[in-house]
Amino acid sequence: MKIRTVIYGVVFSIASYASAAALALSIGAYAISSFTDPIVTLTIPLILLSIGLQAMNEKFSVLLLTVINAVLYAATGLLFMVPTLIIAGVIDEIITWFIGFRSFKAVMINTTTVGTLVGVLSVIFGIMMVGLIGSIPFKDLALAYLVFTIIYLVESAIMGLISYKLGSYLLKSGIIKG
Repeated sequence: MKIRTVIYGVVFSIASYASAAALALSIGAYAISSFTDPIVTLTIPLILLSIGLQAMNEKFSVLLLTVINAVLYAATGLLFMVPTLIIAGVIDEIITWFIGFRSFKAVMINTTTVGTLVGVLSVIFGIMMVGLIGSIPFKDLALAYLVFTIIYLVESAIMGLISYKLGSYLLKSGIIKG
């Protein structure tokens, strides 16, 4: 792995983590519902990671981003995010082997996959770690998961489109070297 790839991985991971923390704390969506927090944190942080992945453009880039982000979340006590990130990261790494990193199709699939998985899994692991499993009727929980999965999917696809446009511009203009 090139040194530039590692530097991009560190920079984009820290920027994504910092923006997620700032958004989560400033908007307080977690106080409304565990389902609403991912809606907020899957915007700018997801765009930053997607642009970073386009800039890195190398095998195992997703795993590098995954490990860095998992360490950041674990270090700050957000342990439910660690399995979330690892599962989403491993799945997306495998996907990138087949579709790549920079094409419109690749960015859309990568961003939508990661965004949806992180949204859904963070809620599942968050509810499990807080101990709410069983206290909410299954029917209500299943309906909430269905509705919010669709929201996460659509939102992640929109973030994928934005990421592709921004990433393409930054790479073509030379602001980010690929």
